[in-house]
Amino acid sequence: MTAHPAGNPYKIYWTTWGILLVITVAMLAAESFHMPRLFLVVFLVAFMAVKAAMIGGNFMHLRFEKSNLGIMVAAGIVVTSLILFVYITPEAQSVLAKTQR
Repeated sequence: MTAHPAGNPYKIYWTTWGILLVITVAMLAAESFHMPRLFLVVFLVAFMAVKAAMIGGNFMHLRFEKSNLGIMVAAGIVVTSLILFVYITPEAQSVLAKTQR
């Protein structure tokens, strides 16, 4: 029979979950503060990146991998985001123009 280490082995998961919950509530509450739109978008994107890093690091165990794997995952997220931005921005401008008529 294998001896378990002292303490709760799931503590990191519960701590991560708690931090993610607090960040999520802060992101939901940010809309009600009526801050400038650009600041709100930067705030939300920054905290989404923090949440993605926490989930990848703790729940997907990337923090135990070599840094090359983390860099590859981050690069994939950045490239995908840029591609989506390039394709969604013109469509958003078109929709905005149609709704303001």
